[in-house]
Parts: sequence; structure tokens; C-alpha cells
Amino acid sequence: MNPRQEAFCVEYVRSGNAAKAYRAAGYKIGNPHSADVRASALLRRPEVAKRVQLLVVEMKGEEILDARQRRIVLSEIARTSANTMEVIRAIDVLNRMDGVYVQRQQITGADGSPLRISWEGESEPEPLEEILSRQREKAKAAAGENP
Repeated sequence: MNPRQEAFCVEYVRSGNAAKAYRAAGYKIGNPHSADVRASALLRRPEVAKRVQLLVVEMKGEEILDARQRRIVLSEIARTSANTMEVIRAIDVLNRMDGVYVQRQQITGADGSPLRISWEGESEPEPLEEILSRQREKAKAAAGENP
């Protein structure tokens, strides 16, 4: 591939306009319509098509920030922004990325009382704490401890 073809590929990937890329690469054209035709022919050449594909992949890879780059950007915002809400938001996002926040849920009965568990056939539900206490006592007895 010659330098003019390389320049065409780079400009085509940047602009998405083949005729504009053809002119920008320094090709001489007689009339504006011939730039479209010649650029189209150039894009059909295997080595040019392959180079355009590689440049597109490279460009997409550069546009996407990896996790480290995102942390750097957010840290810079948190350190330097004059806007308090931007600082808080940047710190919040960093905390979420690092798993700082732990979601906790408390499960209670309908009226806020302790959860009661009932098994089929039982007339009165048994409080969960009583079930757990009984399980602890069984575990201690199995281990040879006195309840």
C-alpha cells in the first residue's frame, strides 16, 4: 500500500466520506463525480478494504475507556471539580465500581414484628428466633457441649 492509499484509508475512517477522503489524500480529479467513482474503486481493492477494517477496529478500541481509565477520569473530577454535585456523583460512581456499598435488607412480619414461620399442619406459627435457638442447642449437644 502506498502513502496516498494509507492517507485515503485514514481520512475515510475519520470522515466516512469516500470522495472527500480521495481528494484529501491528494489524488487529482477532473470533475467532482470522478472522485466518487475512483474512491469507490479504491475501496474495492482488497488491501485498502482490509486497512480500512483495521483502522475502524483501532478507532473503536480507542474510544472505549477501560475500568482503570474510567477510575482515573472520575478521580480527577472528584479532585478538581468546583461543582459539589459533580464531586459527589464522581465519588458515588467510584464507590459503586469498587463495591463499597452493601445492600442490606431486613425481613420482618407484616406489622414489623419478628418473622414467624409455620409448617403445614401446625396451628400456630413459630417465631424464627425460637427455631434458630433450638437449632443452636442441637448443634451444641451434637458437639458435646452442655446447653
